[in-house]
Amino acid sequence: MLDALSETLPLAAAIAFSPLAIASVVLMLLSQNARAATVGFLVGFAGGVGLVAAVTYALALLLPHDTDDRSLSAPFLFMGLGAVAIVLAIRQWRARPADGDELEVPGWMAKVDGMNPGKAIALGAFFGGVKPKNLLLSIALGVALEATDATVGEAAGALGIVLLLGSLPIIVPVVVAFVGGAGVRERLDRLRAWMIANNAAIVGSVLLLIGVVLIAKGLSSI
Repeated sequence: MLDALSETLPLAAAIAFSPLAIASVVLMLLSQNARAATVGFLVGFAGGVGLVAAVTYALALLLPHDTDDRSLSAPFLFMGLGAVAIVLAIRQWRARPADGDELEVPGWMAKVDGMNPGKAIALGAFFGGVKPKNLLLSIALGVALEATDATVGEAAGALGIVLLLGSLPIIVPVVVAFVGGAGVRERLDRLRAWMIANNAAIVGSVLLLIGVVLIAKGLSSI
């Protein structure tokens, strides 16, 4: 399982950098239904990533393997995913607001306040398994797990650890808010505003880095 973890920890770190997901959780913490909504969002986020990764892992098992049971397609999948990540990174970087531009808050954020647990789960799943950045990372996670020598059980254990690490930036604000009280929540609200303002730059930088890593990994595996 250690091999599977070493191969997937960079992806866990990249998943963790999800600014709008963190901003959504902070908004939920300021709502009347904070506890249920934030727990629901966390479940949906981890579930979205885990479902896409698990489906990708299962599909990767069906692709051609050599006589040593090593994936023949994984290197090319890594390079393809890396190329897509770099294209997305360029798009994100170009979309970042210029200095002095008025901060535009996404319209859907107005609906976060008062969101019930069911909708919070759906929103979390959207951020975890549907948004382009995390969709790409979740697919790469499934491919990476299947490309290692880990058994199915070991891969499942590694996936659980990756999901925990990737969800930490969502878990930490929730714990801090409930323990720290109103003063901490004010600071978290400033964090939310900063995350929204710098979302494009953060996501673009993460995608560029992970794109280079995936392409290098694919080239080294050929």
